[in-house]
Amino acid sequence: MNLFRSEEHARDWEEFEPRMAAMLRPVEWWAETFAAPMFRARARSDFLSWMSGSDGAGAFAELRARLTPPRPDVKATTAAVAALSQVDLAVLDGASADDRSVELNLMGVWPASVPIEIARDWRDTAAAMIVAIPSDPLPDVDAHHWIDTRRSAVRDVQAGDGWLRRAEPGAGDPRLTARLQQMGWQGEMADQPAWTAMEQAARAILKCRELALLG
Repeated sequence: MNLFRSEEHARDWEEFEPRMAAMLRPVEWWAETFAAPMFRARARSDFLSWMSGSDGAGAFAELRARLTPPRPDVKATTAAVAALSQVDLAVLDGASADDRSVELNLMGVWPASVPIEIARDWRDTAAAMIVAIPSDPLPDVDAHHWIDTRRSAVRDVQAGDGWLRRAEPGAGDPRLTARLQQMGWQGEMADQPAWTAMEQAARAILKCRELALLG
């Protein structure tokens, strides 16, 4: 165990592990923890047999519950991120990140070239939601699905970053325009970089919302 003057000093320690942040507790909390029956019973001559009995099992369960980090409220955290952003996530209601519905939903709001600042707001919102979701799966959640979905959302944001770096105000792309026209769009020349950056961010947001519901 390491003792620090304050939580700020602990977080500034070069070996600080963010995943253990929930264990940053006052000395009084640790003193009470080590005064639990599980530790006091170690002086018993029959400690091993006591541990195998109901009293020992109860003491161990009490200690484990006390030391278990609180389950993060991913749903509330991601909702707070969305509330603080400039993005209206209601646009994505009913869309799925795995099909063309993301494009169809966004087309109803931005049928022409997407301003770079709008695409950047979507990217920033997606990135903030990813940060709010733990990289380690929560208990009672399919670990593979959690990890794969979160990684996929990260890749979406990275792709959006790449498109934003290529975005130029007023630039258009005939390939995107042709694709949107096949879907019924009749607008002017579409802006490929900003449009695709926003679309990638939207897919990441949908994946984060899915994980938040699991949490």
